Amino acid sequence: MGIKRYALVFSLLIFIAPKAQANCTDKTCVDVFTEQNQLVITAQKGAVKPTPAPVKKPATKPVAKPDPKPVITKPPTPKPITKKPVVKKVAAPKPSTASLSDKLIKLLPAGDINFQPSTQSVVNIPTYFWTQTPERFQAVVPILDVIVYVNLYSTLTWSFGDGAQLTTPLRGGPFPNPSVTHAYKTKGDKEVSLLVSWQGTWTVNGVTSPIVGNLITQRISRNIQVVSAPTLFIN
Repeated sequence: MGIKRYALVFSLLIFIAPKAQANCTDKTCVDVFTEQNQLVITAQKGAVKPTPAPVKKPATKPVAKPDPKPVITKPPTPKPITKKPVVKKVAAPKPSTASLSDKLIKLLPAGDINFQPSTQSVVNIPTYFWTQTPERFQAVVPILDVIVYVNLYSTLTWSFGDGAQLTTPLRGGPFPNPSVTHAYKTKGDKEVSLLVSWQGTWTVNGVTSPIVGNLITQRISRNIQVVSAPTLFIN
């Protein structure tokens, strides 16, 4: 008899999401989705736009002034030889290609299975089941220069090991809580499994969006022994 626990990884991977490639300049693009049974939050800080190079003005050639008192007997005064001013070219700054990256791994609470009676279940007598897996999971995730609020809620699917199933958002509980109970018809060892399915929404800058992709799932199992009740005849 044992409990199998499966850890669910909550990953923050920083890369340009397919939906956020078009408009990632001078702002942060964020997307939240599920991939390979993980919750993925992406953020990309856009590159800085290059500053245009200064426009060069055309060089003007200085004009020499004529001699105010020309002498007819002397040759005209030659024009002074001037050098063209040298204009230095200013290289345009290259666009910034540096990107910030961050990675955060967060584990969702691992589920469990509990039942009553805790030792052996009896044929045709209801067995009470419950789990301490929380109904909701909330996280505040700072990424680059924004804050992402993640809100997940879970749905439970019980499989009692004899073909019977129950899907419910309720956690169940010990006697006298009847929300998750099952009466076995035959004795023997049964493998009880619990499938926890997570889905939800995310919010950034006051805008809430659904988390797209497949559900994030956890599966827990535990064995239970079912025995026959003793029979007593009374005269």
